[in-house]
Amino acid sequence: MQITVNVPDSLPLEKIEQLIKEIEQRLLNETTQTAVKKQRPIGLAKEQFKVPSTFFDPLPNNLMDAFEGY
Repeated sequence: MQITVNVPDSLPLEKIEQLIKEIEQRLLNETTQTAVKKQRPIGLAKEQFKVPSTFFDPLPNNLMDAFEGY
């Protein structure tokens, strides 16, 4: 990842280094916080709804034509 930070030329080098360290620390904290999220378990909604048998039937021709741009 590349980040561009515009700083005034009159800013002392020590202050620039301090700002860079603070930005790096913030980015590090953000990335570790997002990586810690737990994944949802598989089958969370198991048996809460049923797929009807007609779900796998072919779509009507006029609907297929609409998908294909006719």
